[in-house]
Amino acid sequence: MSTENKSRLISVKYPCPVRRVTIQWNGQEWKIGKQVLVPSMTLPAPDPLPAEEQSLGFWIEAADGQGGIYQREVMPDPLLGMEQFAKGGEMTRINHPPHDIALEILVPDMAGLSEIHLVSNQKPREGAAVSGIKRTVLALPKETGGNGPDHPGGGHQH
Repeated sequence: MSTENKSRLISVKYPCPVRRVTIQWNGQEWKIGKQVLVPSMTLPAPDPLPAEEQSLGFWIEAADGQGGIYQREVMPDPLLGMEQFAKGGEMTRINHPPHDIALEILVPDMAGLSEIHLVSNQKPREGAAVSGIKRTVLALPKETGGNGPDHPGGGHQH
């Protein structure tokens, strides 16, 4: 059974302490950088995955390691490139080589919350085999702070 089928959303009572977590891509791997504690805040409800395993896209989850999901944010996959808009409003996607990326997410600061999951499930290109869900699990340090910069030099912030 997949992780998505075993996962369950955990209700969070807000306002509560929240962490602002910087997740960094250095061109080869994801790492957790700096964390900042926000003493009290209310976060939006976790984004739903409408079709479970069949959900396509990219999302980040704050999890407890036992299948409990405390927060989920669905967003465009930062590794797939970026959008460029023409004067007439026409949009095209520009693919680019791997580069430094910094993402900031907000997660509840709760006992038991121990992991950040970066999940990608993209529609296969024509002629490509189905690749399935790609999940990167990062251990969430218990302490806030961190020795990494807020934004890697020369990188983009998404």
